[in-house]
Amino acid sequence: MKLQPILIFCFFAALGPSNGAAVGQTVPVGYTILDITLSPDHRYGVTVPDLNTPNPQNSLVEVETGRVLAVIQANTGYESANHNSVLPSRWAQDDSLLLWEVDSKWCDTALVLLKLENGTVVWQLNLLKTGQQAILALTKRAKPKKYFAAKEKTRDSGSDYPDGFTVDVVAEGNENDALSLPLKIHAYLTSNPKSIAGQEDTNLDSRLDAVVDKDGKLRVTNFHLGVMPPAPRW
Repeated sequence: MKLQPILIFCFFAALGPSNGAAVGQTVPVGYTILDITLSPDHRYGVTVPDLNTPNPQNSLVEVETGRVLAVIQANTGYESANHNSVLPSRWAQDDSLLLWEVDSKWCDTALVLLKLENGTVVWQLNLLKTGQQAILALTKRAKPKKYFAAKEKTRDSGSDYPDGFTVDVVAEGNENDALSLPLKIHAYLTSNPKSIAGQEDTNLDSRLDAVVDKDGKLRVTNFHLGVMPPAPRW
């Protein structure tokens, strides 16, 4: 009988919050659901792995049961990592939309919009990849020679820099704004994010404005070339 209080204490200690995790969550070992990912009614959240979790991914889940609604199709965001920070999730007030975002040094490593209906994900749109592809194609079409010259100079930049360019994609609003559609999106491209002198012959900068409609389609509304656009991180 003397063991009973100890067992009860250990049980509730195991359910207690850790690193801002949601209380009572049901998730696999190596994952947690951070409070900053929870929907307004706390019904849904996103699983976030630690750095030692094998085959890591982020999944939208039902907090109470652990039921997976969808694996988020983007680079993984971790609970704690260098140059990788899970930002507060933005939700529609009725839990029908989720904007999942993972921040890094020069641009997001993940920016995904998910649409929910009756506890089911009906579509998800990788805004980062879609926005990057759109602005790269339009910039290449507008200035093909300069595009290829800049691409050649920065071709070894790595997979985070599509065609060697730094391309940031952002959604309008902030974490305090309820999410809704249509959603305005902006993409910013530069070949020289550090403004290094002596590269004027290959400097290339552009900006794209777009909206995402109720069906998860991105439509470009404006595009222009010019001086380095005022992206959030540059």
